[in-house]
Amino acid sequence: MKSFRSFSRLRAIACACLTLVTLSVQAAPQIPDFVYQGRLEQNGAPANGNFDLTFTLYDAPTAGNAVGAPVSEPDFPISDGLFSVSLAFPGAFNGTQLYLEVSVEGTPMAPRHAVATAPVSQFSLSGGISGPAGGALTGSYPNPSIAASAVGTTALAPSAVSSTKLAAGAVTNSKILDGAVESDSILDGSIATDDIATGAVTKAKIADNNITRDKIAGGYSNGAISINVSANDCNDYNITVPGAQTNDLVFFNLQSGSSLPANMLIQPLRATAADTVQIRACNLGNVAQSTGSIAIYVLTMR
Repeated sequence: MKSFRSFSRLRAIACACLTLVTLSVQAAPQIPDFVYQGRLEQNGAPANGNFDLTFTLYDAPTAGNAVGAPVSEPDFPISDGLFSVSLAFPGAFNGTQLYLEVSVEGTPMAPRHAVATAPVSQFSLSGGISGPAGGALTGSYPNPSIAASAVGTTALAPSAVSSTKLAAGAVTNSKILDGAVESDSILDGSIATDDIATGAVTKAKIADNNITRDKIAGGYSNGAISINVSANDCNDYNITVPGAQTNDLVFFNLQSGSSLPANMLIQPLRATAADTVQIRACNLGNVAQSTGSIAIYVLTMR
């Protein structure tokens, strides 16, 4: 049920003339715009949104001929069902009984209402809004939706689209201007490993002395060993290095305060298995020698 109410807002002189029935014809050329106020309901509730409204005068309550040009108000805003439209039909009111028809989205609301020389009335129109939607809408009334791509950038107020209005994943790389995202635009700790593309972190992006041992894949041990080697001989030893993997690159070093006997040397050979590194100790002297307990570092990288 759609109900409408129309009333005139006339200048004082026009109202004075209309009180004299015999002067109504003469007063007609002086009739100003009148205001049409209505209330539109959709599915029993006050309508909200923009609707195409058309107002047409006819010389009969049904069928008949249109008098003058229709007044169109495309995409007219309606809030809580209420709207107010200023109408003008120049030269139409000459004392002849006319009838005003209101159409919503191209659908005439029945019945037409009789309008005298001075349009003062209160009436109801009934009829459902139906048919295909147009303009920025798609689908059919009474439940149209916004057409794809109908809302362009010019239709959005500055800063109107906040983060809560964006669907997850809606902003893709192609939508971001090169250089637009700076460090102060990124929340601390928000970039995880899987957010960084392969090869994206180059040497220029790494500050000097910022790669520490725990950032390098591989094994590490800082234990102690004791080795005995015969004169002019070499022995191979397997030592445990947690995290080492086969074919890792091996680094060996003595800890501060540790030293080897004269004519002895130790070198890393290879990572022979998981958590296992092989080293070689050689005694170049003429007598057997022992290192005693010495503290060492062993590091592997892959």
